[in-house]
Amino acid sequence: MEIPYLEYFGFSEKPFGMSPDPAFYYESTEHKKAVDYLTFFLSQKEGFALIYGDVGSGKTTVSRIFINSLPRESYNTALILNPVTDDTEFMKELLREFYVQNIPDTNKELYDTLRLFLLEEFRNGKENVLVIDEAQLLSYELLEFIRLLSNIETDKQKILHTVFFAQPEFLEKLKAQNMRHLAQRITVTYGIEPLTLNEVKSYINYRLYKAGSKGPLEFQDRAVRLIHIASKGFPRLINYICDRCLLAIYAQSSHTVDGHVVSKVLLEESISLGSVKKQQDIQGLRSPYIVPAIVILLIVILGAIGYHFASTGVFDRFFVKKPLSVQKDAAVAETGLPVKEEAPAKTETPVKAETPVKAEIPVKAEVPVKTETPAKNEKAQVPAAKTPEPKTTPEKPKVEGAAQKAEPLSKKATVIKDAANVRAVPGLEAPRIGMIFKGATLNVVGEQSDRHNAKWYKVILYENREGWISESVVTVK
Repeated sequence: MEIPYLEYFGFSEKPFGMSPDPAFYYESTEHKKAVDYLTFFLSQKEGFALIYGDVGSGKTTVSRIFINSLPRESYNTALILNPVTDDTEFMKELLREFYVQNIPDTNKELYDTLRLFLLEEFRNGKENVLVIDEAQLLSYELLEFIRLLSNIETDKQKILHTVFFAQPEFLEKLKAQNMRHLAQRITVTYGIEPLTLNEVKSYINYRLYKAGSKGPLEFQDRAVRLIHIASKGFPRLINYICDRCLLAIYAQSSHTVDGHVVSKVLLEESISLGSVKKQQDIQGLRSPYIVPAIVILLIVILGAIGYHFASTGVFDRFFVKKPLSVQKDAAVAETGLPVKEEAPAKTETPVKAETPVKAEIPVKAEVPVKTETPAKNEKAQVPAAKTPEPKTTPEKPKVEGAAQKAEPLSKKATVIKDAANVRAVPGLEAPRIGMIFKGATLNVVGEQSDRHNAKWYKVILYENREGWISESVVTVK
């Protein structure tokens, strides 16, 4: 079916389609970062990576751009678009994506065929990349099976590199207790954020250009602002709104999309207008007559209030200071005890009440702080003063040093944040080698401060790998 406005606007194809089309890929800052993260992931020869984002954020487009960027002579790629299946069908689909002939039927034969293929391709100098879209739909059983597939490896590196593209719900799935082994193996993670206002404008113009627009078609700035607010910066919804706007101005024989056109489309399509209405109100306040009128009105109101206070004597009562004699006469008239008027001076005597400052002497009760003074004489014992053992053993620093080595081995670190990064060395600038989710418990084998004096714990990950985790994201017992 021919799209009615293509010829009218001079398009060679539809500019705002709903299907992911790499030919219309607009490289926003967020999408470029996602591809860069995946390129780094492959260079590290790791097993798992995760790219997540909300519905319509461009994950599927990024997955195809990433796959298309890999040279065929160096990489075998498999793209799984429908992950709702069991392990048998999953292996069959994976072998089909790798163009393997004579696919067997039984699980054992399927696994053996896949293992032999991966090993043979690796010997031939090829990397094998598996990309799974909509990964949040994967069952727990299939996720565990995919983790087991990653055990097909050489002594030095993984030979199957898996990338999950998923919605944010996938992060919740990884927090499950039975998913902790998989979660620890995901070494690269990136979340795609929506487009900014400037990027939305560039995105619209780019797609118009790619579709062949050479005429006077224009999306005005106010229209772009409304589209950005209504879509929240998600490309799929931007496409939907822009397509409806083009239909609307085609029906009007116009070439300009303004704020009125966008507002009408949003109303007809029942797209949320709460934030859009607020933006229209803000635009109304920018009228050149509104601000001067408000200023004049405020001056009139303040003048009327001032006149009222002056005429009723309110200013004299509160702001004009009366002579001392008049104040005394007024006091005599009210109390009949002029002498007692000086009594308020006695209120200064409560200054004596400040003598309770002496009550601060109990600060001396903190004298136990002086128990730290032995540390001045035993500098080698400072690290061990955190546990009661060094206090009860009057041995020399060598003995305490032994206690230091044993102490961390008895500690457990429990993650208290939703997700915590594990670094190669102490410090936020250090390379990230893994991610641990809330509730996970790790063995602590050492501790150290970074150059900012922040404490880090050395922990044991899966397969006896070691890493460093910040004290700000764990509790240690």
